[in-house]
Amino acid sequence: MRGEKAVNRYSEVRKGSRFIDELCQRFPDIPRSIVIKSDVLRNGTRFTPLIHELGQQSFPHFLIWNPGHVWNPDLKDVEEGQIITVPWKFDLSDGTPVVIRFDRDSPYEITRQEDGRLSLQRDGESVEEVSVEPATEWLYKTTSSGTLMTSVFMSWSRLGLLACALRYCEYTKTGDQCVYCCLDASIEEFKDRGFQYTMSIQPEDAAETYRAAQEEVGFIESVAMTGGSLRNTNKEMEHYVAIFGALDKVRKEMGKPTWFAGCMTARPDLSILRELREAGLDSIAPNMDCWEESLWPEIVPGKHKYVGRDYWIESLTKSLEIFGKGNVASVFVVGPEMSASTGFKREEDGIASWTRCFEWLLERDIIPATSQWQVEVGSPWSDRVPPSTDYFLSVARARHRIMEDSGMHRDMHHNYYKNAAWSTDVDFRRLVGGCRCDNCR
Repeated sequence: MRGEKAVNRYSEVRKGSRFIDELCQRFPDIPRSIVIKSDVLRNGTRFTPLIHELGQQSFPHFLIWNPGHVWNPDLKDVEEGQIITVPWKFDLSDGTPVVIRFDRDSPYEITRQEDGRLSLQRDGESVEEVSVEPATEWLYKTTSSGTLMTSVFMSWSRLGLLACALRYCEYTKTGDQCVYCCLDASIEEFKDRGFQYTMSIQPEDAAETYRAAQEEVGFIESVAMTGGSLRNTNKEMEHYVAIFGALDKVRKEMGKPTWFAGCMTARPDLSILRELREAGLDSIAPNMDCWEESLWPEIVPGKHKYVGRDYWIESLTKSLEIFGKGNVASVFVVGPEMSASTGFKREEDGIASWTRCFEWLLERDIIPATSQWQVEVGSPWSDRVPPSTDYFLSVARARHRIMEDSGMHRDMHHNYYKNAAWSTDVDFRRLVGGCRCDNCR
């Protein structure tokens, strides 16, 4: 059971709004909405029938990481065979987006008040008014091939699309998947529920879906690609080149300056990276996920065994030659280093490690991005206890300070802030750094 007894050890008040108030007192320089978001990301949200109701009104969480089906043990009182529609996120009162992930032991629950407004409750006490974005109509249309569009792209806001380009990871075949990932655990369950999921997105389906979203919304600010991994990185890159090439053709035809981003195992080969750039990719993120070299065998065993940390760093530096400063990033999953057997015993040591990571990358003009670890059903570490909310806030604060000092916030493209429901990186830039660009307002 993921209780709070050992993981929020800084506080003697562990209930309701008082817990949030105390967190805010310990972090007076961090806005309350970021504090709440970080705590919700850590603890998850309890499933209630209201979540299903809201899922039918908002953007559905439809990636194969979708936690909203009856096989998820965190769901209760769901009929056999029933498909649960889950909103990808909810928004706090200042617009801060928070991804929805279930945990039956979570202190958080979304409720509806008598006046119809939604409230986020912690231990039965209201801590914040929340809302969900209304869904678009294109989500439930089909492409020429008969593919449901929301199974090609999901909306993480009206202005942002996310796709899982490769719906499997070859590291899983040998039991070497990243310990925090539940990607392949979901595939067969989706098929059992009647969803026709291909193992990879087809370029034609991606182009049709992107066009439909543009036509309805008027302007899609960003399209991002992520996914599993192939041991043959050349084959993986060829697939991304085909997808972005098809998307870029539509972008040019419609005259819309959508930003195309890709998170992939980019081979450190200038010719392949140049192909990606010419296909229309604007920014690239070969995601290391784990920083400390000693932790790679335990936390990212497949990457360690089949690719290697040095390969990833070389990929980042080669990408920089093609895409330029401000357009190359690497995402790191913050948290597993505190649960690993070879990891850190003290939170201050973990914070110091991430500080060194952020400084090292920024000295080389590479953007360090973070994803706060959320314990996922189906992942190898589904039973692990994440570090305290204080730890996540401390790492995020350190990153923001280093990003500001480096000037990288000025040099990088700012995606629409509501597209970042799983991380507080953009929230710090917007609410602490005070960015007032169009995509931060």
